[in-house]
Amino acid sequence: MTKLSTSTAILLLVLRTIKRSMPPLAAVLLALPSILHAAEAAGWSGAGTAAERMSRYNVIWTSPSKDATGVMPLGNGDIAAGVYAIEGGDLYLLLAKNDAYTYQGDIFKTGRVRFSLDPNPFQPGKPFRQTLDLGTGSIRIEADGVTLRIWADAHRPVYHVQIDSPREIAVAARPEFWQRIDHCPFNVQGYATAALTRDAEPTQDVRLKRGNTILWYYPVGDRSIYPDDLKAYQVEHMASRFADPFRFNTFGNLLACPSLTLQDGELRGRGPSFDLRIHALAMQAPQAQTWIETIERNAAQPVDAAKNWQTHCAWWTAFWERSWIVASDNTLPPEAREQLQGEPSAGGVREEEDGAALAAQSYNVFRFLMACQSRGRVQAKFNGGLFTQQLRLRANPDPKRNRPHAVQQPDGTLLTHEDDRLWGRRFTFQNQRLLYWPLLASGDFDLMEPFFDYYSNLLEMRREITKAWFEHDGAYFRENIEPTGAERESSQSGVLPPKTIPGAPYEGWYHNYYFTSGLEITAMMLDYVNYTGDADFRDRVLVPFAREVLLFFDQHYPRGADGKIRLDPAQVVETWWIAVNPAPDVAGLRFCLDELLTLKAGTSEDQARWRRFRDEMPEVSVQTIEGRRAIAPAEKWEKRHNAENGELYPVFPFRCFGLALGTADIVAWTMKHRSNKDAFGCACWTQDQIHWAYAGDAAEAADGLVRRFRIATPACRFPLYGREGPDSCPDFDHFGAGSVALQRMLVQEAGDRILLLPAWPANWDADFKLHLMQRTVLRGTVKDGKLVAWDIEPPSRRGDVVVCPPQPGKPPAPPVPPNDHPLRAGSDQSESNRFRGQIGRVTMFRGKLSAQAVRELAAGDRSKPLTMPDVVGCWLNPKAGDKLATQPDDFAGEVSFEAWICPAEKESGRILDKLTPGKNDGFLFDTWPDLSLRMIAGNHQRTFPGVLKPGVWQHVAVVLDRGIPRVFLDGQLAP
Repeated sequence: MTKLSTSTAILLLVLRTIKRSMPPLAAVLLALPSILHAAEAAGWSGAGTAAERMSRYNVIWTSPSKDATGVMPLGNGDIAAGVYAIEGGDLYLLLAKNDAYTYQGDIFKTGRVRFSLDPNPFQPGKPFRQTLDLGTGSIRIEADGVTLRIWADAHRPVYHVQIDSPREIAVAARPEFWQRIDHCPFNVQGYATAALTRDAEPTQDVRLKRGNTILWYYPVGDRSIYPDDLKAYQVEHMASRFADPFRFNTFGNLLACPSLTLQDGELRGRGPSFDLRIHALAMQAPQAQTWIETIERNAAQPVDAAKNWQTHCAWWTAFWERSWIVASDNTLPPEAREQLQGEPSAGGVREEEDGAALAAQSYNVFRFLMACQSRGRVQAKFNGGLFTQQLRLRANPDPKRNRPHAVQQPDGTLLTHEDDRLWGRRFTFQNQRLLYWPLLASGDFDLMEPFFDYYSNLLEMRREITKAWFEHDGAYFRENIEPTGAERESSQSGVLPPKTIPGAPYEGWYHNYYFTSGLEITAMMLDYVNYTGDADFRDRVLVPFAREVLLFFDQHYPRGADGKIRLDPAQVVETWWIAVNPAPDVAGLRFCLDELLTLKAGTSEDQARWRRFRDEMPEVSVQTIEGRRAIAPAEKWEKRHNAENGELYPVFPFRCFGLALGTADIVAWTMKHRSNKDAFGCACWTQDQIHWAYAGDAAEAADGLVRRFRIATPACRFPLYGREGPDSCPDFDHFGAGSVALQRMLVQEAGDRILLLPAWPANWDADFKLHLMQRTVLRGTVKDGKLVAWDIEPPSRRGDVVVCPPQPGKPPAPPVPPNDHPLRAGSDQSESNRFRGQIGRVTMFRGKLSAQAVRELAAGDRSKPLTMPDVVGCWLNPKAGDKLATQPDDFAGEVSFEAWICPAEKESGRILDKLTPGKNDGFLFDTWPDLSLRMIAGNHQRTFPGVLKPGVWQHVAVVLDRGIPRVFLDGQLAP
């Protein structure tokens, strides 16, 4: 059934070919596709093969990039690259390696390679198409008849740049270098070890020409921050038991091509086809010669590019067949569904109307990006991972996010450094976890190994640190656990947590008493065991880790008069700095202990200790708000600072409340009264959509998810990198949180119960395959508000499934919020802020104007009134302050406006206005400030500074539909 779409297409082609010779038969047979389509609608959605299914989410560009901010990502899990072709210039690969550590633990780029082609296919005006092909994990560029395929072999640390031309071309390839920095911003702020020193002249790359290859490497040398970290944590003795992760690290690449020769420092040659290869290597080598010999030995191995491409594609096919989510909005007309753009708008937002398809693309591309960077030695970093890139930022950025190595550009913006990474080397757990939670339901268990290894391998170090500082057993894990086992920027007073005596007054700080991370790592390990049934992982990794984390809490905190543990001093993650029995920790302890006891994990001594400890657990605190119960942040709490909803952690990640547990009402009421509603505009590590899903509220979950995934960035071209603030760009926890929410909207579990579609909106069609606990796989298809097909493996679990009916989605709000104001031309509602130039014609349309229609209006005669059927009104030469004759119903749906204007010098007046001054309760279109274009429609605001010309007639238009408002100037989208 899953190949019906392909079969249908082939059938149509064959039948149209035979139609002339056999008209009656062909006429009958041509009806078969409709029959097959009806069959699809009654069963599986016919999403097709893995490549076909994912091709709808490919990112496609039809022009080369302008500069280095226009990268497109690819990788094999250990190595990755940002690929960009410059208009009128060359092709570049900005290279990264999973373990390219510097002596401080920064992960730097391994280099950049430049490819020049002659004749140049990237010249302006030449045909161009660049595709991120998710199905094959590759990038394909078709430019002026030349085809390039770029891929990082799924099984080897090798990039291929394959070039095929219908005519002979000249190719040159060479590495490029930049001035290396010593550390990333935010790397050493607040660090207490005075012994940390940095070079006056940072280490630079070494470049060598050997034989017919070029190789280069970055040598860390005999230095490392590791001894300083051990000294700061009073565990110098661990140097003999725990290897230094940074000292002598060496990373770099080797460039080779069998059909090119080394000339004047670059590989050159002519021909119709080429296979250029870039080998990558990072290793701790006291002698650079060891690194050189190793990479040369790797590069000397025979390469069968065609065979390797086949095995590479087979890996990606298996990956995409493992799991998927496809979705679209069934209330849109067919031509508007799944219409995804390859770039964000100039303002850094996604404008697509189909919010469901936008959510599905974000989900699947995030999964692709995790597969590109989480198969190496180190867990993927939340703050850009392997895909940090040069970004174009506004000048004078927030000083808290200072980029000292950024370069001022002619247009006043800042271009960040190749090795720059906001938040530096830190592995901040609040963010890291959200990259890995969704990999459970997608069945990407292999991608979770670096995450679990990172923390479990540091367990012995953390246990020694706990013993040295707190003088008791167990291991504590706070926010920023570094590869050395130390922490980063965790305390106001230093690197170690305070030794506050229970009951003594204290002030608190962001991480001082924040020990929740160890509990959540344990919870993730528990889920991993429940999903996979991996008994070896349970005994070798989970049990030792859980044993030490729980032992820390057991010995660190006293018991109250009731015999229950009293977590004090404590805090509610980073938000409430002074708290007693914080909800995240109490819920985390209860959840982990219950799951360990249910699994019968560990020894009999472990089980007895955990049963005793479970009996000492207090309840998760609840509070009464307006007569109804809601989860409280803690038993007592005060001094709020950050924007996390700690009271919802007992819902996720610690599943003590939720729809599947019969407490959806408590979750929903807590959500309505949560501490921080839609923090950061539903961006970054916020979890609102996850919690709405656990409350069983499809409308709120879906609405917030679309708002989340509309967030892009104006700082780079790729549309699925999020944006800076409060985190970096790329912002991977932003997409991880959204991915968890989308999965929980489709399925939730409690014990043996499986809730299917617990929070799914009826206006979203879907086809999905997800993994569940007990090695279970669930497939389903939702169409037009009905679950039309589903299946589960093993079949014995079918009786565990409870099908929930899809819920009404949040009805789309009209793009222009209703109010009692008239639509005015040339002034605001008080008839001030008047347009000082001339307005030649104003037209309002029901529905959305196409880009072609706007172009035709801009090319037309401004003196003629418009009389098409969808015109609400057309007014010639209105005077400033005129009320334009409209009815309230005219604003009930999608609308568009166009106008001819001739602005005055420094024009800042209104073009159109239906807004209460100072509020976002309607619509305005004006020229503020000083010959700019500004549009406000409800909560949407877009400004295009200084784009107008004084004394010149210009055509402007606004389209307000279910996507992000679009503004046009002289027939083109406003720049």
